[in-house]
Amino acid sequence: MNEESVYKTRVTLLQKLKDNHDDAAWSDFAYYYRNYVYNIARRMNFGHDDANEIVQLVLLKSWKKLGEFDYDSEKGRFRGWLCRVTGNEIRNYFRDQKKRFVSIENFKTEDGHDFLEQSTQPEVEKIAEEEWEEYVPRLAWKNIQGSFGENARQTYKLFLEEKTPEEIAEILHISINTVYAHKKRIKEKLLPEIRRLKIELG
Repeated sequence: MNEESVYKTRVTLLQKLKDNHDDAAWSDFAYYYRNYVYNIARRMNFGHDDANEIVQLVLLKSWKKLGEFDYDSEKGRFRGWLCRVTGNEIRNYFRDQKKRFVSIENFKTEDGHDFLEQSTQPEVEKIAEEEWEEYVPRLAWKNIQGSFGENARQTYKLFLEEKTPEEIAEILHISINTVYAHKKRIKEKLLPEIRRLKIELG
C-alpha cells in the first residue's frame, strides 16, 4: 500500500468516528492514542493513576467532540486537535485536584512555580511534539517485532541501549555479520512502518 492510500484510509477512519462512532474505528483510535496521551501526562509530572484518569477524560472528550474536528491538511493535523483537547483536560484536571488541597505547595514544581503556570498550550504542545518523535518509533516496533526472531529482537534492544555491533555479537553469541544482517532487516521494515504511522496518525 502506498502512502497516498494509507492517508486516505486514515481519513476514512476519522470520518467513521465522526459520523457513526464506529466501534472498530474507535478501538483503533484508543489503541493508537491512549499511551500517547498517558505519556504526555506523565511527562507533565502526573503520577500513574492521575495520568490514567486524564487519558480517560481525553478519550471521553474526544468521543464527544470529534464531530467538531474538520480535517484540512492545510489548516492543521489531527494530532494538533488532540493536543489541544489533552492540554485543556490536563488544566481542568489540575484545577479540580487543586481545589481538594488546602496547601498549594502540593502543586509547586521543583523550581517553585505553580504547575498551572507551566501547563500552557505552548508547553503542552512542546511536550507532545517531543513525545511524538519517541512514541511513533516505539509503536512502529511494537507493530512489527512479531515478525522477527528472538535474536533479532534482542539485537534491536541492544542497539537502543547504544551497544556497538561488536558488543552485541559478544552478548548474543552471534557473528558480527549476523548482527548487521538483523539490523538491515529491521531497518527495512521499521522505517516504512514509521512513515506509515506518521501519515496515518496525522
